[in-house]
Amino acid sequence: MANEIATLKQFGENPAIKRRFDEVLKERAPQFMASVINAVGNNFSLQKCDPNSIWGSAMVAAALNLPIDSNLGFAAIVPYGQKAQFQ
Repeated sequence: MANEIATLKQFGENPAIKRRFDEVLKERAPQFMASVINAVGNNFSLQKCDPNSIWGSAMVAAALNLPIDSNLGFAAIVPYGQKAQFQ
């Protein structure tokens, strides 16, 4: 579990990924990216998913200006096998 979260964080620290979120979200990018890591940390099935699919799904939410927080009900990253999808 901790290893999957560490891998997800490493992907999120990739300069290309950070730059993309910065372009879309500006100063809100760090907070949004932290919420993605938190969402994955709270969902064991998401922890098994490919980090690229998680960050890709998160980018869809960011582009639509929707928060990744299942409690709010606006958007979610949902596991489908080894891939994550935006809903």
